[in-house]
Amino acid sequence: MKSEAPAISATSLPLPRKQFRGFILAFHIIFLGALACSLAARWQRPGWSWGTADIAILLLVIAQAGLYLRFFATRRTPGYPAWGGYFVTVMVLWLVTWRMERSFEWALLAYLGQLLGSMPPRYSLPGTAVAVVVYLPLKLGWDHITHMGPKEWLAWLGMALGWTVLGLFLHRLAATSLERAQLIEKLEAAQIQLKEAARREAELAAAQERERLARDLHDSLGHCLVTLSVQLETAQRLYAVDPTRAGVFMEEMKQLTRDTMEQLRHAISGMRNSVLGTRPLCQALRELAAEAGSAGGLKLESQIDPRGDQLTPVQAEALWRVAQEGLTNIRKHARASQAGLRLIVEDEAAQLTVSDNGLGLGEADQNWPGHYGLRGMRERIEALGGRFEARTADGGGAVVEARIPLTKAS
Repeated sequence: MKSEAPAISATSLPLPRKQFRGFILAFHIIFLGALACSLAARWQRPGWSWGTADIAILLLVIAQAGLYLRFFATRRTPGYPAWGGYFVTVMVLWLVTWRMERSFEWALLAYLGQLLGSMPPRYSLPGTAVAVVVYLPLKLGWDHITHMGPKEWLAWLGMALGWTVLGLFLHRLAATSLERAQLIEKLEAAQIQLKEAARREAELAAAQERERLARDLHDSLGHCLVTLSVQLETAQRLYAVDPTRAGVFMEEMKQLTRDTMEQLRHAISGMRNSVLGTRPLCQALRELAAEAGSAGGLKLESQIDPRGDQLTPVQAEALWRVAQEGLTNIRKHARASQAGLRLIVEDEAAQLTVSDNGLGLGEADQNWPGHYGLRGMRERIEALGGRFEARTADGGGAVVEARIPLTKAS
């Protein structure tokens, strides 16, 4: 079973990063510097000479410094058993060092502080009690302990309790700071996720805007170019037999060209007004049907529900665009002689149907590279929660159906 991680580890940052690094660096310098100063104090005593004991003390101090660096100055995160082994080992090393050189007595307080600060109370308090029970007899001797008065007992007890309380306070402070650091990490991660989501949303909005512009250009500019092409062919044939009527067609083409340029400017600037303008949907559909029938030489039957004028501008424009694209496709591709345009408005939905008796609609026709017509119609209708279908009819010809759900507000 994997042991718990200690309450404070080298990888945890209970303080802001710069403050934490500065605090840890200062603690390292003070502790290791104090070990070095204790050695230097021994070596500076009058009459000192290098001997076996000094070599032993030096090796003991190096061992303690190495273990300290291993557990407190690296990014590894030992479990509680490893920490327990560290404190038992350094306490034994310190005890031997202290018995050989009394100037290292202060290190006991440093190790107890490390114990209380890095281990939870259920481990640090018993460990501290054991260390004190071992330390006091060795320092004072049993004879002195048995003859201590109440004041001396209170002094030693007060010092032990004070140091314990300070250690527990530092442990709690570190634990609270660690919780704060974890919350900060979560907030930073959430902030990164929000930024990433905002970036993706911006990219999606840009893609949707490009799709919208492509649809608008296809629906407006493409339709007008088809009309211009048909009228130019008609005018070309009429010039030889009826120049006056051909001139009328030319004037109509001029006006259509101006209208197309205006629509193009609005589409590019993204500030396009509704193509219906102030016209009701039913009137716009009848005019579209009459124009398509006259320009394409079609026998076109239309059935327009007058309740279509009650639709919202967005719904009306979407259905009008479907009708426009459907009739344009009939004139361009269907080779049909008859066509139909029908709008039915019910309480729950409005349905527009465009049909013809031409060649029909194959699977490849719906997936032409760069072909925005059918895809644009589908996107417009589905954006309103509707359903779009384009298929070949059983008796031949193509059928395009767009159904938009209606709410009470609509």
